[in-house]
Amino acid sequence: MRPFSLISDWNGRVARRDVVDVNVGHTPESFVRAAHAQITGQAASEAVVKRWATELRKSSRLRRVDLVRLLVQESGRTCELCFGDPWRGHPELEGAPEKRTSRDVGAVFMYFFNCPGGVNCAADWASSHALGMDRPHSLYGFERGETGYYVPSEAGFWKRELCDAKWAGLDFLLLNTYGPDIQHDKLAPLARALAALADPIKIALFDDTWTWGQPWFGPFWQRRPDLSDPLAAARTIFDAKWRPFFQQVERRHWYRFKGKPLVYFYNAGTLTPRENASLLLTELRRLFEAEFGETPFLCADGAYFDDPRLLTVADSRFQWFTFDLPQKRSRSHMNGHVIDHAMVRWDSVGRDRPGALAETSDLLVKGSEVLEQVLHDSSDAELLVLATWNDLGEGTGINRNYDYWVAGSWLSPEHFMRKIRVSQSTARKRQG
Repeated sequence: MRPFSLISDWNGRVARRDVVDVNVGHTPESFVRAAHAQITGQAASEAVVKRWATELRKSSRLRRVDLVRLLVQESGRTCELCFGDPWRGHPELEGAPEKRTSRDVGAVFMYFFNCPGGVNCAADWASSHALGMDRPHSLYGFERGETGYYVPSEAGFWKRELCDAKWAGLDFLLLNTYGPDIQHDKLAPLARALAALADPIKIALFDDTWTWGQPWFGPFWQRRPDLSDPLAAARTIFDAKWRPFFQQVERRHWYRFKGKPLVYFYNAGTLTPRENASLLLTELRRLFEAEFGETPFLCADGAYFDDPRLLTVADSRFQWFTFDLPQKRSRSHMNGHVIDHAMVRWDSVGRDRPGALAETSDLLVKGSEVLEQVLHDSSDAELLVLATWNDLGEGTGINRNYDYWVAGSWLSPEHFMRKIRVSQSTARKRQG
């Protein structure tokens, strides 16, 4: 039985509003009428309703927010937008599916949010909206005094995402770590959430190198580690990111691939010269072994393989953006392991061009067709990493969002999660 049901459709009330709710109206017709009524204070003509309802059904590219902005432009008004929740309720989703595949699935997890209204949390910035972004939600209630917002400084944020990810059939989350986000024991709320769960999914490190050289995080982060001195660069990276990350996550919660803690090392064009990447990762591995007594499994961004010696250092490789690949996924066969990586959704218009309409040149992947293809085609892989679980600005998220809309219909909040759950609980023979 599906756990989600829609509230009643638009009530037909025609009233001009200063704040237009983009999410009123469940069918293309009721949505057009509701948007027109809020913007103009007048009932839409049947010609307008038919024109746009047809376009909404026919086009997988036309977004609700685009149509609202078009109608606002035509009316000559300036309106603030909001994004209401069209669902009656959001039940707890707990318990993993029965796993019938040997493949592990994980996802890159973003946690650089300051909701409500702060960094990475403006409603117009996101292509779809997580609960707790702009108003508290009871699903995030966990510890006394927490606000119920979608914010990683509260354990309720982590508990909800951990539970939802486990329900979806994920084996682990790769925490997209910039560096400032783990300083001063900032992962303590995650630790409390993990401790409160009987059998949470595991945690791995995604080292996002974008932060180095940026002006917003203080003098330390403004200087980039120089790979001309790979030993010194490795020490800086390890002390700033790898050590504090794994110190704040208990060992029993580490995700291990083939018995080794998994580390993804991303290229953001910040660490150069890349021809010394093998020396950097060799030293990072040595530092990890000296500190923790274990050997990490290193999955490196393909850009670092400008250094051909990395083939003998890294355990695997990945390509972050995969929509331009024929199979919509990257696959690594290094060291006898079959590891897939795929991005399955995309809508970054709000992040890249705030307030703009989507154009034909914009990449928009709103539905689950790529996810379904990747889940099917990667059934013979040992490991599949999805990028991402919850990047709301880039529009690559597949977590619980309340306003997924494709070709004239709402997708239920757990739509993408359910696709993974079903795939992981369906036995398939290995290909080849």
